[in-house]
Amino acid sequence: MFKLILIDYMLSAPVDNQYPPPPLIGAPFAQTAIPYSILFVVGTLGNTAVLAYVFFITRSLKSSVTALGNTFVYIVALCAVDLLVTVSIPFSLSNTILNNWVFGEIGCKLHWAVELSNKIHQMRQTIFITSFLALLSIALILPVVFSATVRSFTGLGQYVTHKKEAYNIVKYMCVDGMRRDVKLLVVGFLVAFAFVLPGSLLTFFYTKIVLRLRHQRRTMLQSRIPIRRITIYTMVVTLFYLSCQIPFWLPQIYGIWTELKFQYYSHLLPFVSASFNWIFYARLNSQFKKGLVLVTERLIRKRTKSLQNGTLRDCDLDELALDFGSKSCVDGVLTICPNCESHLHTRPNLEYLVNEGG
Repeated sequence: MFKLILIDYMLSAPVDNQYPPPPLIGAPFAQTAIPYSILFVVGTLGNTAVLAYVFFITRSLKSSVTALGNTFVYIVALCAVDLLVTVSIPFSLSNTILNNWVFGEIGCKLHWAVELSNKIHQMRQTIFITSFLALLSIALILPVVFSATVRSFTGLGQYVTHKKEAYNIVKYMCVDGMRRDVKLLVVGFLVAFAFVLPGSLLTFFYTKIVLRLRHQRRTMLQSRIPIRRITIYTMVVTLFYLSCQIPFWLPQIYGIWTELKFQYYSHLLPFVSASFNWIFYARLNSQFKKGLVLVTERLIRKRTKSLQNGTLRDCDLDELALDFGSKSCVDGVLTICPNCESHLHTRPNLEYLVNEGG
């Protein structure tokens, strides 16, 4: 009797003698909420930090993202889509926990648009490829978005209150709404263009890069190419991509039966990829970090030039002692002359500048 009264209290008011199915509670709730919440926090903060970093670089250098090279364009496109995917995690989490879709028809269409964008965006690189794949993504997404709808499922049982009132359980689900033949065609295109093609290209080109660098190192006696670091980096990126994509795409292929628990964790993997991609493509990318070096050098030139002209105030002189350079020494901070761009050492007490070259 207590359980029935608790259910009667927890659920919302019935609509047309109907109630939604019971939500997840206890251990299933924790197993679902904790992983999704961690991915949401890590992915949102990480991708936002990378985009804010790019914005700071472009504002400081007074240039566009495209002027900084294809690496910046690629990372910005990747992080923007990953951020969109991680922001959608609360909607998927709510749908899973409530065991019911509560965001309506428009929310369902947006959900499928983001869902398919997450599957396709892995191939984006240069501006041309990004534009081409954006059109390809739209072509694949539009049919699903137009057909996506919310359907109700009945025959799931009844709620019986302490007053002996019975309410049917009705579950609403956001489905793609496609016929089987159309769905097979769309899934085939997605498997080909969002998994097989990018996975093959990623493995092929990374392997070719490593083999070419090893050959170049053997032909050059004094090569400083960090072969070991590059090899480890490419292997980690490739294995991370394949480990997130293969378990996800296997259940999508018709005829392959998987357990319910495997399907749950496999659908979690694309969110894992979107939440941690920024670490591999931004945090560990040396070319991406060079943007901060350019900004640092520009700040150094402005500071030293202002100091030379005697326009710095006393409070600004204290800020000049900060380490803007990538290296430091015992006697002072490494800076750059604004005229000849030779290395200078700034004493901590800022009484004089000594030219490093003589």
